[in-house]
Amino acid sequence: MSSSNDDPANESQQRQEEADDPSSTKSNSANNDALINPYTVLNISSDATSEEIQNSFRLLSRSFHPDKQQGKNREIAQQYFVQFKSSYDILIDPVLRLAYDAHKMEGVKFLLKNPKAYKQMEDILAKADADDSFEKRQSISKQAEDLLAEALQYHSFYTNTRFHKPSASAEVLVKCNTTHSAFLGEGYETYNDSHPIEVEENRISMSISKSPEAKTSISFSGHSSVANKGQRQASTGAQLSIYHEPSQGTDMNIDLDIGSTPQETKLSFSTSRVMSSQTYMATNITASAAKEMPLGFALTSHRSMMEHKISSTWVMGMALPKFQMQYGLLSFTTNYPDQPKYTAKFNIGMNYTPVELSMEKKFQSKNQQEDEDHSHVGKFTWAWGPRGIDLKAITSRHLSKYCILTLGLHHVSSKGLTWLFQLQRGSIKFSVPILITTIMSPSYAVKSGYMTMFLAMLDASIGDVVQKSVDKLTEKSNTPESKALKREEILLEREKVKRDAAQQIRLMEKPSELKKRQEEQNNGLVILNAVYSVVGGDSIDVTTALMFWVVKGRLQLPATTKSSMLGFYNVCHDTPVDCEVTYFDACKQILVKFFNRVLRKKECKQVEHVEIPTLLIRYRFDGCLYEISIRDDEAISLHSEKAMKLGGSRVS
Repeated sequence: MSSSNDDPANESQQRQEEADDPSSTKSNSANNDALINPYTVLNISSDATSEEIQNSFRLLSRSFHPDKQQGKNREIAQQYFVQFKSSYDILIDPVLRLAYDAHKMEGVKFLLKNPKAYKQMEDILAKADADDSFEKRQSISKQAEDLLAEALQYHSFYTNTRFHKPSASAEVLVKCNTTHSAFLGEGYETYNDSHPIEVEENRISMSISKSPEAKTSISFSGHSSVANKGQRQASTGAQLSIYHEPSQGTDMNIDLDIGSTPQETKLSFSTSRVMSSQTYMATNITASAAKEMPLGFALTSHRSMMEHKISSTWVMGMALPKFQMQYGLLSFTTNYPDQPKYTAKFNIGMNYTPVELSMEKKFQSKNQQEDEDHSHVGKFTWAWGPRGIDLKAITSRHLSKYCILTLGLHHVSSKGLTWLFQLQRGSIKFSVPILITTIMSPSYAVKSGYMTMFLAMLDASIGDVVQKSVDKLTEKSNTPESKALKREEILLEREKVKRDAAQQIRLMEKPSELKKRQEEQNNGLVILNAVYSVVGGDSIDVTTALMFWVVKGRLQLPATTKSSMLGFYNVCHDTPVDCEVTYFDACKQILVKFFNRVLRKKECKQVEHVEIPTLLIRYRFDGCLYEISIRDDEAISLHSEKAMKLGGSRVS
């Protein structure tokens, strides 16, 4: 659109040229998020031809052209004109139309942001000629659809596997030891002789990144820790990371790790690539000052199998230049919906547990199935290695939308039992692992059972508190005041829809009146009265709206709901009504369920009867008067032989 300094006459001429010849320009408005269904906007069927699309757009754009309106109507017409042009740009383009038919606006937006994928689909569709058979053209279209589906899966897999860092994050870790204190101590000392709770290690980590969502970003992180193991030891470190995305699906990272000593400093270069919608590969080369492995190479592969129901990861690290294997990892994870997530890991040289099995389950109450802000997740891990058996049980619960509390117990055969506590608020974490008892303690089994019960009761209590807060919010939303407010919001929204329909009718009055005079002169199709209504709902006059769509003595409308057409709105009432169940009705329902169970009868679900709007049209055609009633989801084709004839030319 031209700026305010441009000549208004030129702007008007440009708009008029777009309305007269829509194929002459290519609008970028096809990426409009407000667009729902381009077929509905242009009032055409899903199998409409290019000529029908052009005719519908010309009719709408000329009647709703902003330069033909004055005052407030000009702004209103401008909004509709943008919608018409957006819909036209999608449907007139074979590539975008195919993308919309297969994947709705998701496919359209993807192609608009990826010119390479658009060009590939365009080349495929260009192979089809008008003289080709229907089967051949269908085969070419199917090939283009498969290409787009693969590209969308590729993009989704890349988005899900890509690691996004927050712009700023922090983590505080405080390792505690209570085995020599009065708090859950071993019991060897009296209270006066006992030591305070020992803090074995303090660790603070912070990370800051610039433009994490851009193609090139820089992040800086650092950590500082103090360990009390026999003698006080302090260590610090920092990391500088540069990320770059040269092309979609390809990432490059350069990381510089600076440790407390020169031997801990290393420089690494890594690159990753999404090979397909199911495979993700990454490579890493690391140069270190350590003598054990001065130069290392790692290869990582992520694979999605069985229609994304199982994901696997394979990692192998080698020392260069002799390519000696240093470590390896193989893991499998299930991703079945509404089922626990199982993971099996097998590694060599990565940690002290070469075998690890875990199960993760999401717990939700029936009234919280759609509430992700109060989810409850439990995870149990069993691992085995040279140090013995490693067991970990944790539970994570959302206290609010941004706050997560994690509680758990960690058993290590060579160390003891550790109580895990972590509180996360956004990207800030505070962790306090507390060593409660050692494996050599005589009371190890008793304390393990005690802490397990204590943890379960604590988690249940927190769950009750969270549930009560949710129930209070629900009660507040179900109070008479809140229900009245909701009802008022629905009524206000309904009044807005009615005003919009009235504005559309006003913009269609002049072209409709002009068509009516032309049809009367040619003894053609004239809409005399049209009413769109439903039992128990509204009834609106749509005579002007239907006359607007009459073209050369015919009226053709697709087999879709008419509520989305210009000048129409949903006439069904959806205002909430409070239904009270009497004591007699409740007893009746209980008895019916009881006898159904005794007789082993399946309970039949009651299907709520929904009234369908109807369109009653009275029109004159070829000097005769007709009337027809059409359901909301039926196509309209007038003049119709199914219409009832009311009289001759003298009947009005």
